Amino acid sequence: MAAIVFKQGYFAATYTIAMIAHELAHYVVAGKLFYHCKEIQLSIFGAVLYGDFQDITANDRIKIALAGPVCNLIVCLACLAVWWILPDSYYYTEDFVVSNLGMAFVNLLPCYPLDGGRILTGILERKLTSHKSVELTKKITVVLSVILFGVFVYSLFDKSNMFSLGLFAVCLMSGVFVNGNECYVKTAFATNKSRFLKKGMEKKTLVFNYNNLLSDVVKRMQGNFLYCLEVVNDEMQVISRYGIAELEQVVLSTPLDTPLKNLRKY
Repeated sequence: MAAIVFKQGYFAATYTIAMIAHELAHYVVAGKLFYHCKEIQLSIFGAVLYGDFQDITANDRIKIALAGPVCNLIVCLACLAVWWILPDSYYYTEDFVVSNLGMAFVNLLPCYPLDGGRILTGILERKLTSHKSVELTKKITVVLSVILFGVFVYSLFDKSNMFSLGLFAVCLMSGVFVNGNECYVKTAFATNKSRFLKKGMEKKTLVFNYNNLLSDVVKRMQGNFLYCLEVVNDEMQVISRYGIAELEQVVLSTPLDTPLKNLRKY
């Protein structure tokens, strides 16, 4: 939008293409991990994916978030290769490369709700709860926003006038107040049964003590595997088993803070 305002239509077009490629990469990787996207909305950061994201694992969150920036960087490498072969193409694709580089590196900032913030949240989720991870990432975002805005204010006295940096800092700060829900929803086994049977998937059996919570199980479940569950007592004797469909039903219909010994069979 800023590029259009400042009459840089060609740059705006290249940025739009970079943004579409970025979001498509998120969408494709999410599909590979058996999530589906509910909606894409425009925001101050470009196209952002919103919606329910209740059952995603930390590892899947990181993979989906990384997909966008990695796609932009691959596009840049492809353009560099074309420049090597056809040097004259540089004059036509320079803005496109700048757009992709900007899209990649800005999104990798560890700020919410940028991809870097979601990656940081996924890393923190390995030690903290999802809520605490998001809150910590938001605090980091506030700190970085204040620092960037401080640099902008200093630039006014230094006569370098970094207006775009100040605007970015304000936008970054506003992202803290954006609804944190995301757009990917884990697809059900029943919905994808034909897909599973056609392509085949690896099955894993998780073994947990009956005093563990259901949330502990969910954290170990990744989208590209099928899971069964065995619940054991302190003597490692199996007290209950859950098949693929049963475990999915349990996860979808039971509060995640439920002890495994209190799970019901379906």
